[in-house]
Amino acid sequence: MKKIFTLAAASALVASSLGAQAQITLDGKVDATEIAATNTANKYQLISSYNGTHSVADKGLKSLYVATSATKLYIAVVGSFEQSESFPAVVAYLNVPGKTGVPAGTRLIGGAAGDSPLKIRPTFDFQVDYGVRLTFDKSITSSAYFSYVDYTNGNTVAVADPYQGGANKTGTPITASATAGPLLGARVAYLASTSLAANVTNSAVEFEFDLAALGLTANSAVDMFIAYTNDGGVFTTDTFPPVAGRTTPFAPDQDFTAIAGNQYLTYRVGSGLLATRSEVAKSLRFGAYPNPGSAVSVAYTVPQGRQAVALSVFDATGKQVRSFSEAQAGAQSYKLSGLRSGIYVVKLNVGGEETSAKVVIE
Repeated sequence: MKKIFTLAAASALVASSLGAQAQITLDGKVDATEIAATNTANKYQLISSYNGTHSVADKGLKSLYVATSATKLYIAVVGSFEQSESFPAVVAYLNVPGKTGVPAGTRLIGGAAGDSPLKIRPTFDFQVDYGVRLTFDKSITSSAYFSYVDYTNGNTVAVADPYQGGANKTGTPITASATAGPLLGARVAYLASTSLAANVTNSAVEFEFDLAALGLTANSAVDMFIAYTNDGGVFTTDTFPPVAGRTTPFAPDQDFTAIAGNQYLTYRVGSGLLATRSEVAKSLRFGAYPNPGSAVSVAYTVPQGRQAVALSVFDATGKQVRSFSEAQAGAQSYKLSGLRSGIYVVKLNVGGEETSAKVVIE
C-alpha cells in the first residue's frame, strides 16, 4: 500500500523536531551543551571574555554569554562575585529599540534606592533605557537581591528602583515581581562559586528577559554594558566589554565616553553577531587566511601606536584553546597552528575595540 506523507504529518514532524531541540535551563550556570560557536536558537554564544587585571583578587567577571529563544533573551555573566563583609553586585545597562532613554553622553541621575548599586551616576557612550542588578549578601547564605531602573520615564530626579525579589545561591530561578514593564516575566538564577580559579563549570548570574516585554523582535539590536561593582555600586576594573590594559578601578561615577572605543556590546536578535563587528574588523584590518584551510593565520593591524592586544580562540563548545595578551603596534600576524579540524571562533580586542571571526580548520 502506498503511504501518503501529508502536510499535517510534515508539520507534526517539524514541531516534534523543534520540541526535541535542547533548551536553555535557567540554573545559574552555562553548561557545555548550551553553547554553540555561532548563533543558534536556544544556545548561548560567547560574546566577550575578561582576561585582564581583577582589582578584587580572584573575584569578578570571566565571560559573557547571550542567547535567544522564540520568546526570551538570556544574558549569562560567568564569574565569582561574593566577598566577605561587602555587598558586591553584577549590574547591566541595556538599550533596546523603540524606547527613549538617556542619550549617549548624558550622565545618569541614578536610582532612588540607597542600598542598590543602581544609584550610581555613570555616563555612557550609548543610550541607556534600563538597568538591572543582582547584589550578593555574603552574610546571608541564601540571599541575592534583584531590582531594576527604568530610564525611559525621565532622568531629572532619582528614578524608581523597585525590588523584584531575593534569589538563592544554588541556581534556583526566581521570577520578577513586576506586573508590567520591561521586567514582566523576567527571571534570574545564580549559582555561587568560591573564586574565579575554582569556577571551572561556568557558574553564573543568568538573566532571562521576555522579548515582548522589552519590545524586541527578530533582528532587534540590544546594546549592553555589564560590570562587577563593589559595595555601593563603586566600579571595579571588570566590565564587558573589557577595557584593555585596565589595572585600577574605574571612578564611582565613571565617564565612559572619555575612554577610546565603544564601551558597549551590541547583540542582534536572530543573528547573534555584534552589530559593530564588521566596522571594527575593517578598522583593524582583521582577517583569517586561508579560511577554510589547514594552516590558517590571523592578521590585524594595531592603529595609533602601541596598544594592549588580547586574542583568544574558542572551539565549537565554547572552550578557550588559545590566548595571548600583550602590547603591540602596527601590522601583526598570529598562526593558528596545532588545532584539530573543526570550527573555531577567534576574538580580538585591541585597545578596547572588539571583533571576532569564524575560522574553519581542515
